[in-house]
Amino acid sequence: MVGPVVGHVTPHTARLWVRGAGPGPVYAWVGRQPDLSDARRAGEAQRQPQAGYAAVVDVDGLQPGRSYFYALTPSPTPPAGPGPYPSFRTAAGPEARAATFVYGSCFVPHNAFGDATVRRLLHLMDGSDAPEFGLLLGDQIYPDEAKKNGLGAIARTVDEFREVYRLAWAETAWRDALANLSWRMMWDDHEVDNDWYWTSPDRVEARPGCLSRWLRRLTGHPRELWAFISRRRLHAAVQTFWEHQMMHAPPLRLPPEGAENQRPLLLTSDRGHFAYTFTHGPAAFYVLDLHSHRYKGPYGRAIMNAEQWADLEHWLLKVRERYPFKFVVSGVSVFFQQRVPMGGGRWDEFPDDRRRLIHLLNAHQVEGVFFLTGDLHVAHIVEAELEGVERPLPTWEFSVSPWGQQPFKGSWLLGRPARFPGVRSARWLGTWAEPNFGWIRVGTEPHPWLEFRLETPTGTRTRVRLLRTSQGWRRAPAEAGP
Repeated sequence: MVGPVVGHVTPHTARLWVRGAGPGPVYAWVGRQPDLSDARRAGEAQRQPQAGYAAVVDVDGLQPGRSYFYALTPSPTPPAGPGPYPSFRTAAGPEARAATFVYGSCFVPHNAFGDATVRRLLHLMDGSDAPEFGLLLGDQIYPDEAKKNGLGAIARTVDEFREVYRLAWAETAWRDALANLSWRMMWDDHEVDNDWYWTSPDRVEARPGCLSRWLRRLTGHPRELWAFISRRRLHAAVQTFWEHQMMHAPPLRLPPEGAENQRPLLLTSDRGHFAYTFTHGPAAFYVLDLHSHRYKGPYGRAIMNAEQWADLEHWLLKVRERYPFKFVVSGVSVFFQQRVPMGGGRWDEFPDDRRRLIHLLNAHQVEGVFFLTGDLHVAHIVEAELEGVERPLPTWEFSVSPWGQQPFKGSWLLGRPARFPGVRSARWLGTWAEPNFGWIRVGTEPHPWLEFRLETPTGTRTRVRLLRTSQGWRRAPAEAGP
């Protein structure tokens, strides 16, 4: 069995995920007592073969901002025994004045870094700084790296991709973290292949990144693994991404064709994508899908399709005044600029789209936007000032990673904070090359404020505090109170 995983929660509902070894029912039992002595049967679902025997039980009738204990059973008989049972917390209601969450990316099982970082998270989950939910920004698995995925070979089939998820989620410290905190997830490149992309907007052919192609060719890998990404492997990657990360997500903004049948197909004519939004107390989140329609080649390049761009703009206008905190969640860095182009699939490879992103904020004068990013294997904080219309717009990018991967100690030599049309200034507040994840708390009293902490296996590495004043957002001493 893989799971359970607590997926999307609202003030009154929760999505509980599990994957079994065969078909059959799953029953959810929920209560307020740690031993589930008050448990009620709160929902049921079926493990079906088209989803790899994964199932999501939707639970309702819950109260906002409360902790619940739960169990998932294969029979309608209440769970027996004192536990311990996992727990989750429902989302705060729209009237809530504060929220706390964590986020990160890039995890390889059984390495010298990852479990220690996740154990730091588990420690926080038991304390006064406990997050209410978490975000996983991509590279949750590495099926394309034979020495790291547990298979000893590059995954090609659905069963092999599922095994990589099992090794990462069921045999590491993630097992407890996923079962006791609500998570929203999105893919980055390694869920399929390193720096992968479509070669045209019609999505007929997909390729690994240039470096992976040449290394695999030189080391004698089959043509299927370096010249292109075969339909078999692409289908396996997308299907298992859906089964493990999207089935329990918030409602998608424009689901790909086939998703309603647990089979997202990424057909050439389909404009659907995996992006979604959610809110939690005073904060609104847009989680970008930067891979479903990413392409590079003779027809140009794009990181998102027109439908997602239109949806993002609509969301920005909808939340502009209502929510003081607008988080744009991107698997890759917006403000990292390579000094020498070397690939990597970040926004600097798509300069027209990056200018468009910033232009949306400038043209609509959207304040209080913060970028949450990962991927780099090094943490950084970028403080930027956008052109704006009525006045300059300050913004910040909090980029974190890896949970468990080799940190990239030379990133500051190969890149710099990006400055391009629409950006008046951009500078690093710091970079940190060690395993890490981000912790953020926001509040609205007596005026909106945000605190960011970079967490590592040995504790908090740095913190930044931001305040909204009558002159707009500004950075304040980290030790300052609200």
